[in-house]
Amino acid sequence: MKLKHNLVLIAALFAAGCAHSPALNPDKAAPELLSVEGSADFDARDPAASSARAVADAKKKAVLRAAELYMDETAISEKWAELESGLVKNLQFYVTRYEIMSEGQDGPYFRVRLKVWVNNTKIASALRGLNLAGPASSPRAALVQKGQADASFLSAFRDAFSKRSAVTVEDYPFAKDAALVSGPEAQLLAAASAAGANLLLAVTASVAPSGAGLNTGFYPSRAKASVTVYEVSSGKVLLDLSNQSDAIDSSQQASSSKALASAGELLAQETAVKAARLLKQDASIKLKFYGLDGLETLEKLKAQLVKLDVKALSLESYSSGTAVFEVVPRRPDPQELASAVLRGDSLGLELEGTGAQEAAFSVRLPGKELFLQN
Repeated sequence: MKLKHNLVLIAALFAAGCAHSPALNPDKAAPELLSVEGSADFDARDPAASSARAVADAKKKAVLRAAELYMDETAISEKWAELESGLVKNLQFYVTRYEIMSEGQDGPYFRVRLKVWVNNTKIASALRGLNLAGPASSPRAALVQKGQADASFLSAFRDAFSKRSAVTVEDYPFAKDAALVSGPEAQLLAAASAAGANLLLAVTASVAPSGAGLNTGFYPSRAKASVTVYEVSSGKVLLDLSNQSDAIDSSQQASSSKALASAGELLAQETAVKAARLLKQDASIKLKFYGLDGLETLEKLKAQLVKLDVKALSLESYSSGTAVFEVVPRRPDPQELASAVLRGDSLGLELEGTGAQEAAFSVRLPGKELFLQN
């Protein structure tokens, strides 16, 4: 039985190394259980309202606990306010259901203990949308538009660059400071460094009519765009690119917008390709864990992994008892990393196999037998 189990798992492990895992559908993901406590000030005139506030507090804590799994300690401390504002306002979107296990007055407070089922996959998706989670090895970039700002150009550049690059473009507050963006590069780089960005992408764009449209009813436009990519730590210019793009439409405004969007997309594609050749990213290793018994076991596992002597670690995905972490070790040796994981283990992990850039483990939980489906 054990031999058959290992063969199935190792085959799946190495097959996974040859293809990307299919994207999870957040709407079809099974809800995950967390036990949480909530509290609120007790109002003797309206105990029901006190209970409702305590329940809301517990649901908030459950969602934030699930979110923390996908964030490193630096992101949690620096971006907690952004995390709360981004998730807490939509608790009903992430909480599938809950059960009250106990409730009652405790001095000046009303306290509840709940079982809360959260949609972990939706939470992870929302965090990625807020740029609060991502691959551990991804450089972080600040994107600023110098000169006259144009939303269609900037949006097209950002979307195209994000799709084709491993670099994570984040929304840094300083990038929206018009005075800072229009000022000296040294001050902009200092702000990017203070915010924790690895790269600064400074873009410019302009558009003008490229011919007379009054006689034909169509208005041709030509957009010119450029980007300078800085390495924030050194201030060195890594790339300096420019391009132009034409468009035509029955209105001058639409024609200009199309030309700018096209220029942004083409410039981003070229920037992503050339940046990939220049950036020296540390090699990452995927750690896969099968047979986890929910988010509370995953919390214990992550607590073990953060004690490893590695450069970076992040949870990439979790669904149906399977967790995938991305780790940037100090030495790119999967077997050495797997040994370090086992040395710090208290969950009963078993190594199932290692590949070129990954290692797989199973968790033996009391009274449970792990069965894998190919």
